[in-house]
Amino acid sequence: MSGYVRPLNVVVGVNGIGMGHSVRQSVIAQYLRERGHEVRIVTNGAARVEYFRDLGFTAWEGWMPTLLARGDRIHASDAIRDNMRQAPVGFTKHLRLRRILRETGVPDVFITDYEPNTPRLAYHFGRPLISVDQQSKYRHLNLPAVGRYARTADEQRLRYFAPRVDRSFICSYVPLEADDRRLEFIAPVIPDSVRSTPVTTEPLATAYFSRYFDHGPEESVGTLASVFRQYVPDRALRIYVQPTEIGNLRKYADGKIEICTFDRKAFIMDMARSEAVFSNAGFNLISEAFVLGKPVHLVPLPTYDQHWCAKVVREAELGTSALRIDRGAILDFLNRSRELRDNVVRHRDRHLSSDPRERIASYLESLPAVGWPVPAPIAG
Repeated sequence: MSGYVRPLNVVVGVNGIGMGHSVRQSVIAQYLRERGHEVRIVTNGAARVEYFRDLGFTAWEGWMPTLLARGDRIHASDAIRDNMRQAPVGFTKHLRLRRILRETGVPDVFITDYEPNTPRLAYHFGRPLISVDQQSKYRHLNLPAVGRYARTADEQRLRYFAPRVDRSFICSYVPLEADDRRLEFIAPVIPDSVRSTPVTTEPLATAYFSRYFDHGPEESVGTLASVFRQYVPDRALRIYVQPTEIGNLRKYADGKIEICTFDRKAFIMDMARSEAVFSNAGFNLISEAFVLGKPVHLVPLPTYDQHWCAKVVREAELGTSALRIDRGAILDFLNRSRELRDNVVRHRDRHLSSDPRERIASYLESLPAVGWPVPAPIAG
């Protein structure tokens, strides 16, 4: 443990929507475990609980309330209506978590990733709360609107989830700055399995499109396949979709165009040998593509987060973006793929080569022993 003698008891709270949060926090959790610390997980959804248990962690299920935006704001009336039936179950789960931690060992420190369970536990037990996420930039930085999307709802959600934190590590694939010294911007947390994947450049493009409520992948998959079939016959295309979508989308497969059920290992391997990547604008996928040196063409889902990610990628000339998949944007991206790929490699070597796990672990290990004062928490 690098000369450090006091093992920590850490509980990590993970947003269970999608895989990005789980992948990032599993990398951090495994690293802390390797340094001799005890790590336990709180997340939402049985599938995410099972994911962490399969990695050998004790994991419990918490409750994630529904906080949907209307007009770029979260309205109290909507939150009450959407959560009225589930709130009693959620409160019962929270009391159960308190009891379990009291009986099995109150943690020295809590880590939160865009969820409300560990903040309430940290406040209850009087322990430090550290956030490690990518969304907190929307809380602490006065970022501009992107088209009709504003950061208001993301900021509201973060303030509800964690009204105050003692320190915030904010993942970013582009350089960001803030005056508050309790904020620290770090490179994205990327699994070793991705960083060590052999990288080549073959006449292949890889794509992944997901669903966000009623915004499904069919239009993007159908148009992308049609453009490749008609205008890009010299390149293969592999499109990954979730298992629930595959039945409706197999019809677009033809010749060099494959429609595949999403498998993370296969997707990473294909991305590593592709000359270009098409996807929605999810933070983790973009980060992993950049670490592999691949440019991206992004079609953001209807959230501020995805539109901000797409905007930053476009402005940094690390890829392109469009509101929907269309022929002109696809062909322009492919024509620029070599130039954009060179940009991505330079950017990666300058900004994304460092591994942030050691920095996070060192900070946790520097915290005073339980019962000692910690720095004044970040409240705003």
